[in-house]
Amino acid sequence: MSFLRGSTNYVWCTTSVLGKGATGAVYQGVNKNNGEPVAVKTFNQLSHMRPHDVQVREFDVLKKVKHENIVKLLAIEEEQEGRGKVIVMELCTGGSLFNILDDPENTYGLPEEEFLLVLEHLSAGMKHLRDNNLVHRDLKPGNIMKFISDDGRTVYKLTDFGAARELEEDQQFMSLYGTEEYLHPDMYEKAVLRKPAGKTFGATVDLWSFGVTLYHVATGNLPFRPYGGRRNKETMYYITTKKASGVIAGTQTSEGGPIDWCRDLPTNCQLSMGLKKHVTQLLAGLLEVDSQRIWSFERFFTEVTNILNRKLIHIYNVNKVQSVRIYFHPEETYDEFQTQIQEQTDVPVDNQILLFKDSHFYGIVKKSTPGRMYPQTEETKPIFLFSKENNNVIFNPEKELPKFPEFPNHVSVENDASIAKTACSVGHVCKRRIEKYSKCSQLTHDCVQMFNTVVCNELTNVLNKNNSLRTNVNKSTEKIVECVMRGQKSVQNLTGVKNTHTHVDWKRQLESLNKKLIDDLGLSIQQLHTRHVSEQALSQEWSTLVRGLTCLSQTRAAERARTYIERLRDSWQHLLRDRATRGLTYNDEQFHVLERIKIGEVGRVVKTLLESEVIPSITQLADSLADWYKMSQTVYLKARILDKDVDTFHTNLDSFIAGVLEADVNFHRSIENANRIQEASQVRTQDLRSFRSSIKDILSLQQEISATMWENNELLNQFNELTAPLKELDDER
Repeated sequence: MSFLRGSTNYVWCTTSVLGKGATGAVYQGVNKNNGEPVAVKTFNQLSHMRPHDVQVREFDVLKKVKHENIVKLLAIEEEQEGRGKVIVMELCTGGSLFNILDDPENTYGLPEEEFLLVLEHLSAGMKHLRDNNLVHRDLKPGNIMKFISDDGRTVYKLTDFGAARELEEDQQFMSLYGTEEYLHPDMYEKAVLRKPAGKTFGATVDLWSFGVTLYHVATGNLPFRPYGGRRNKETMYYITTKKASGVIAGTQTSEGGPIDWCRDLPTNCQLSMGLKKHVTQLLAGLLEVDSQRIWSFERFFTEVTNILNRKLIHIYNVNKVQSVRIYFHPEETYDEFQTQIQEQTDVPVDNQILLFKDSHFYGIVKKSTPGRMYPQTEETKPIFLFSKENNNVIFNPEKELPKFPEFPNHVSVENDASIAKTACSVGHVCKRRIEKYSKCSQLTHDCVQMFNTVVCNELTNVLNKNNSLRTNVNKSTEKIVECVMRGQKSVQNLTGVKNTHTHVDWKRQLESLNKKLIDDLGLSIQQLHTRHVSEQALSQEWSTLVRGLTCLSQTRAAERARTYIERLRDSWQHLLRDRATRGLTYNDEQFHVLERIKIGEVGRVVKTLLESEVIPSITQLADSLADWYKMSQTVYLKARILDKDVDTFHTNLDSFIAGVLEADVNFHRSIENANRIQEASQVRTQDLRSFRSSIKDILSLQQEISATMWENNELLNQFNELTAPLKELDDER
């Protein structure tokens, strides 16, 4: 019997099965002319028994669609030997999404980046279908293929249009297609329960199927699961029709037991908290049974676009030793950004210290900067989040770890393969946690280095400010004294009275102000700068704290975990092959038993690596970080207070100088007026009064300048108040 079959330009082997369905099968084939690998869909006798218009519908649909996210039609040819037409399509070497989800690595759903890729590609494919007034009617992971392009990109594509047909959004249909777990409840009632419901169905049934598929991709499980699966059909219908609006999952764990309703995605799925929030809203809209709340395609495409357009911003929450992901709207600004950080970290907006690339993040973006213009972050190069008030660092490892299964004493090739697959699933969970904690270990060292750099930069900046201020005060003192002396000389020339007492007091006062506000403040700044910039006290303290601690990057914990998982998967594949052969020879059974032993041993090793090496290591590192941050936070606060003191004094000094100079201008204007009156050839009584008035103004202005100078005693009081917290911080140290 020949396994080779062919058409005019293609040939395929019936042993190379890619998939089978009720109406036919898909085989891997090859183009006779250029050797290009292809997928060939053939049809069985049951398919040929369908009405002719139904048989050709798939051909018509495939000819109409042309999109990157829909499997490309290459040809429709007659099979040799007169077996009917075949559909030749591009070969998707990545397999179906169903098979991908069936891999133990994805037992709890796809990784976040891959999930977003599926969401983007499938919604784009569906958009193309709707633009052409087509409804798929059998959306499910088995009909979604993974294509690997020549440049290595992954592209997910819709396939199997055997149930597809043209349908306007406001049109209805009555025929039944689809897979029962993914069917809209109204279709399920008629197709599965066989109830004589006279309902018609619209194009939005695809949205329900997409919602179930999306939940499956996110979690690795179906959203609606009665106990016993398909045999419990009435409960399945009850779950999907009686659930409240906003409920995205319902599970029954015992025969006739209660339904566990859920409005959130499970904690064990691989999506971050930041993405879960948006995906949950999307699922709630897609899995809506209330006819008044069912989404339109337009609403669906809008919501998906809203998710995909958000900017991913990586945050490392130092106080919890935890990586956080913010999906930020491109038009939102800094206030919304801080609010979203607070939602995920519990660090109040006013207490957030955000550092990025050795700088404060608020110095990189402005309050009004839209999210689309925020700098790119990476998981290994995030924004570091510290708290101003909370200097505790607490590491809370994930507590729920699935249990490694144990093999029974007797050998069963059927059950052993399933147990091995479960062991691989648990092993992948351990591996992901080990990788995550290893990244946190490295980020902890990085955050210490960045915080220390920022503190050093701030202390250097304050020192430079202080030196600049000292120069400005000296210059201002000389200028003011010069003004005062010139003013006194003018008064002496005009009145014949010499008064240097005020000048001496002003000069003494300025010297005192300069000493207390500049020298004393400068001393505190210089001491901090010397200790933490020149002598690098914080860096040395961190080196002391972590000396002797196990470094996960040096022990290569993540790399070891990946090696162990490969061993587990090799053993699982071995047991899968044994299951396929059914009967084992004596020697084969001995090797089978050895693989079972190997799975148990490797599982124990990877679990021990996580629980006895990685978690204790990151816990000790967190404790060291807590000790270090208590010290460094104090230095940081001192630097901020000193910076504020310098700025405050600079502002007050500028105001004081401006007041004195203004008074000096007015003073000399009065002198000029008095001189003009005195030089007049005839002094009338009225002019004499004006002259006396001018003299009074001069003396008044002189007193005003003196009062202004004495008012700067308030600066001294303010300085004492500002430096009080510094003294308290020193006392705490």
